[in-house]
Amino acid sequence: MAPVLSSLRQKKPLSGVIIISLLYAIYRSRSQFKNNASKKPTSSNQKKHKKVGVNAEFLEQMKKLFPICVPGLFSKESCLLVVLASVLIARTWLDIWFSGFNGQVVKSIVSRNRKEFIARAIVEFGLMMWPMSIVNNSLKLTINALALSFRQRLTKHAHNQYLDGITFYKISNLDNRLQNADQLLTQDIDKFSENLSHLYSDIAKPVVDIFLFAYKLGEAIGNEAPFFMIGYFVISGVLLRAFSPPFGRYTATEQKLEGDFRFAHSRIITHSEEIAFYRGGQREKEVVNNTFEKISDHVRKVYTLRFVNGIFDSVLVKYCATMTAYYLLARPVFDPRYATKHMGGDSDPTKLMEDYSRNSSYLINLSQAVGRLILTGRDLTRFAGYTSRVAELFDVLTDVREGKYKRTMMSNEEGSAGKSKLVDTNATKGKVLVRDGVIVFDKVPIVTPNSDILIKDLSFKVSTGMNCLISGPNGCGKSSLFRILGDLWPLFGGSVTKPTSDKLFYVPQKPYLPLGTFRDQVIYPDTQKEAAAKGYNDEELIKLLDTVHLGYLVEREGGWDTVHDWADVLSGGEKQRVAMARLFYHKPQFAILDECTSAVSVDIEALMYEHARKVGITLFTVSHRTSLIRHHEYLLRFDGEGHYEFREMDPEDINSAFGFGHGKSKPQEKLQDEE
Repeated sequence: MAPVLSSLRQKKPLSGVIIISLLYAIYRSRSQFKNNASKKPTSSNQKKHKKVGVNAEFLEQMKKLFPICVPGLFSKESCLLVVLASVLIARTWLDIWFSGFNGQVVKSIVSRNRKEFIARAIVEFGLMMWPMSIVNNSLKLTINALALSFRQRLTKHAHNQYLDGITFYKISNLDNRLQNADQLLTQDIDKFSENLSHLYSDIAKPVVDIFLFAYKLGEAIGNEAPFFMIGYFVISGVLLRAFSPPFGRYTATEQKLEGDFRFAHSRIITHSEEIAFYRGGQREKEVVNNTFEKISDHVRKVYTLRFVNGIFDSVLVKYCATMTAYYLLARPVFDPRYATKHMGGDSDPTKLMEDYSRNSSYLINLSQAVGRLILTGRDLTRFAGYTSRVAELFDVLTDVREGKYKRTMMSNEEGSAGKSKLVDTNATKGKVLVRDGVIVFDKVPIVTPNSDILIKDLSFKVSTGMNCLISGPNGCGKSSLFRILGDLWPLFGGSVTKPTSDKLFYVPQKPYLPLGTFRDQVIYPDTQKEAAAKGYNDEELIKLLDTVHLGYLVEREGGWDTVHDWADVLSGGEKQRVAMARLFYHKPQFAILDECTSAVSVDIEALMYEHARKVGITLFTVSHRTSLIRHHEYLLRFDGEGHYEFREMDPEDINSAFGFGHGKSKPQEKLQDEE
């Protein structure tokens, strides 16, 4: 006996050393993780650090998101929640039944009662295995159905906001709070929905189990046992909470890094041709590898923290709980007072075995329920990371739709170089007036989203039939003018008078070719049904293609209903002529042509401009081709230094149309007085 006691005395200090070492490891891991995070350079578009976790902000975010997931009391999601609750109760009832059944089987084995064993283990269990199997798989099915339903609600709600008007453009160009919106709309919403559906069952099932198994255990061995176990787990939960790292924040960081990695690869796909011409494969490999290394380093550190934290989880929630359970189960057997009170003084070994087996099942289920409920707190912190990102998505979408844009930019103020500041570019000063047949800019400043002033005060008027050629060096404000005209950029001052947006059309140098049939390329964004309502059948569309000398394409590509990746199938000139056919299909009052015929021959270009005049489309053209001067009546010319002139076109003054160098340039103020 002495050697045994000596051994135990030696092991106690060793156990203490191990526990202290693990505590120190967690502390050091958390400190190192925070230090590394603080050393990372902050980019100009990086927002201030937000604490992610189960806190008041998390509850406020859930208060906004949950009504989207469950829109009403009689919605499909509410019904699924009721079904899930019913299945969880049925699952708990089956667990209680199985605990008693297991004790009876053990009793029949100990007493060597073959008849009872067959009746219990073969017949009764054979009948009950079907409902148990159905309930278990119904639980999985309902949780998956609930997750899918949540995702459908959130995704459709996000799409309704993201694709409302030009919100998708403003998110990417006017507001930089969201990085990798595609990942937020796909992966993050999916993971949030999946975690939310599991969270409901992970909380509801343990709560039901705790009440029912505590009641059954109290009947069997007294009320002290369940309360003792619950108290133990509460204390364990407090300890785990105190030492657990902020996994919610780590999850949010991981998702952001995953988005950066995905974006790095998508850029290679988008710009593959340019990268190939530059032979930039090695450089791009370094970029994607560095991006992936950031993920690897972060995940490796999180795995280390989970390893150390998991050891404490296992010791406190699993193994120490098992020792406590052994004591509570054995107490009625070894303590005569408990044996008389709860077992009627019965010392029959078979009865003791039956009671022990049944009570141990009760206690194991109770312990597992409390343990799951406590460990759900850890999952809740990870869920808070997804909640934070999805909530931010909807907050930014709401702001942008209300005209509130925020950008983080480098400050040029003295003493603040290198620091980022948040600039609100919400524009409420300018006025937009709707009027057919005319476009008027009255003292409108051309200002970029970064608050760079390109033109201080722009004024001009173009009426129907007055084609206007716009010229000037790169970065002078030509494209900015069109973005303001198309409501893509905010209006910081003055007033703009123009027709409704459906009477304005923009044709870029690189036209957008949507997914779909060849017919869709001509009538975009209309559908075939909408085109038919406008009186366009396939014969009418062929006439449009003949106008731009593309009538051969329908036969060459296999008909109107052929589906291709049209950006790869069509040549540069064919793409631009398809875009012009699209313009003639829509027949707006005004069209903005931004170098949209640069890959088209001069003779076909002239035919298209003549057809535009014939069908009554007034053109704003950006081009450096002198051959287009004869198709325009007015010239709007920028010098790149904040000045401009607007006047009638002089067909003989070809050289000065594309530069301020010919003759004396008129100052902006004088031009406005003359107008």
